[in-house]
Amino acid sequence: MKQPPSQLGSPIVTEPTPTMPERIAKMAAENEDVPLNDRDDTAAAETLVRHLFAGATQRIDGLEYDVAYRLAARSVGGDIVDVFHYDNGAAAFSIADIAGKGTQAAVSAALVKYALRAFISHGLTAERVLRSLDRLFLENNAFERTESFASVFLAIFDDDRRSLTFASGGHEPVVICTPSGAVRTLAPTAPLVGIFDDQHHLFRQRHVELESGSLLVATTDGVTESRSPDGEFFGMENFSAIVERLSTAPIGDIPHAIVAEVERFTGGTLHDDIAIFAVRVF
Repeated sequence: MKQPPSQLGSPIVTEPTPTMPERIAKMAAENEDVPLNDRDDTAAAETLVRHLFAGATQRIDGLEYDVAYRLAARSVGGDIVDVFHYDNGAAAFSIADIAGKGTQAAVSAALVKYALRAFISHGLTAERVLRSLDRLFLENNAFERTESFASVFLAIFDDDRRSLTFASGGHEPVVICTPSGAVRTLAPTAPLVGIFDDQHHLFRQRHVELESGSLLVATTDGVTESRSPDGEFFGMENFSAIVERLSTAPIGDIPHAIVAEVERFTGGTLHDDIAIFAVRVF
């Protein structure tokens, strides 16, 4: 839903934000008087940041990208974002939101990241990657006696063909902005991962031709489901509007500007983690 111009129509100005190590240290200090079990979230956050997230602004064959991650207050979920450039010249971008909080979510996030890389490296198509990940989730849940599931978006870029193949397992906040400024939502092509047993026919993929200057932005629902102090959802409409407004901004500014806008919308308190990647074709 649209917000008054004073909230969402003004230019986005980002202020210097603490680095991830600084934020983790702050969380640790705030949790000194918290029961030991609750401190597991801080350890999980540190694991996520050190081992599971893609690095900052980079350029790879025909693309430039940047990522951002912001921890929610007092807890950490299983949001991850990853970039994988493999030896056939293609590049894969993935983002996932694992159900749950704390250490178990961090463990499931690690499973998602490295399973995706392994399946992609083996040469599977995007839809077969999600099918395989679904099977792995189901088997792991049965063996570990857990009930984990996830929304997952996977995009594979072919620089030679200037095309994008994507599969989206129940992951909704993904948009492409063309050089003309038109914004298009990439709807899910498959169900959530880890829910349906032996339903591989439900997992599909789609292709998108890319023009030079096209921008892909994906985030977790920590953006779209964030709420203002009076209870309004941020929503897909506001997310798409911000991407359109930022479409020509330096790639390194886009994810962080979106986070800053969400923090302003919520009054500074996040109740769910946020992960974002932005990719521009050149």
